[in-house]
Amino acid sequence: MSSSVALKRKLHTISEIKEIVSSMKAFANFNLQTAKKSLNNLHLYQNNIEDAFGDIITLFPDLGKVNNSKVRGTIYVLFLSEEGLCGFFNEDILNFFNSLSNLDDTTIVIGTKGAQEIKSKNIICKYFLKGASNVEAIELKAIELSSQLIEIFEKEHFCKLILIHAELKKGEYKIVKKKVLPLDFSEFHKKFIQQEPLLYLKDEEILHALIKEHLYISIYRAFIESVASENQARLNAMIYADNAIKENEKLLTQKLNTQRQKEITDELLDIVNAYRSIVHND
Repeated sequence: MSSSVALKRKLHTISEIKEIVSSMKAFANFNLQTAKKSLNNLHLYQNNIEDAFGDIITLFPDLGKVNNSKVRGTIYVLFLSEEGLCGFFNEDILNFFNSLSNLDDTTIVIGTKGAQEIKSKNIICKYFLKGASNVEAIELKAIELSSQLIEIFEKEHFCKLILIHAELKKGEYKIVKKKVLPLDFSEFHKKFIQQEPLLYLKDEEILHALIKEHLYISIYRAFIESVASENQARLNAMIYADNAIKENEKLLTQKLNTQRQKEITDELLDIVNAYRSIVHND
């Protein structure tokens, strides 16, 4: 096999990889933009929940007095990647988490690829849940996780719930720690209420429902932030890979042109030498 044929095959392989990378870039960018739009729509709903907390706590101040004498430990929920090809995404979150946890804590890991990495590092986790690879899958995943957390809190009497996930800022992600429970009700207290709301449920029932909704929306937001950050990391990795492929393609094309020129020259020399040999024999 001539060298030019081998180089052509390499260039063909690179072209196929380039198409795959291009598809991955488009997929990551679509998920990223969808997640960003969802985040913008989420702010208003969160503000409404906080406003409702303010009303109920201001009307019934005693609701804010929580007895934590029987609770212990912290539940950490780590939002890792569901899919691969996202650079150091999981490693960055795990490095952040390792400085926080202790023996009394329980860890829940979200994300298939992230769970594989945790197991390979022998990090102790009590629960593993499949994550969401796109925004459309988040709602059911958030409901599932919320239900499981409520069950754990009620049965095992934990004190705190902390979510650890990546948060997107100007094209890059940073790792954040968000305390979801217990709530500091003093943050929601209002000086006055313009119009007292009509209540059809007991005050304790309303507060319990609001806490559940706060838990759900906090988890939903963490999922969206994680999906956006994961896909940003994947997009960055694919852009880097695309640039490397283009550079490699350029070098191989130069080598192919040089090799072709050498082969043409060698063929011409063979023809000239053959002609000289014929003339000399005559």
